[in-house]
Amino acid sequence: MEDLLIRKNLRWTGHLIIMSSDRLPKHILYSQLSSCNRKSGRPRLQSTDTIKRNLKLRDIKTDS
Repeated sequence: MEDLLIRKNLRWTGHLIIMSSDRLPKHILYSQLSSCNRKSGRPRLQSTDTIKRNLKLRDIKTDS
């Protein structure tokens, strides 16, 4: 099950990278909140953290 979710996540990320810059999903992926109030404790994972973790699990180089 985990393998299926990782594949789907990486496939969607590939679609986002190819999208034009004016599309809303790409804006959401690369956007950051200007200010927010977070509770104390461990910060939640952002979508980019999940993508990086999935790439590392699959031994995919990110430098190209």
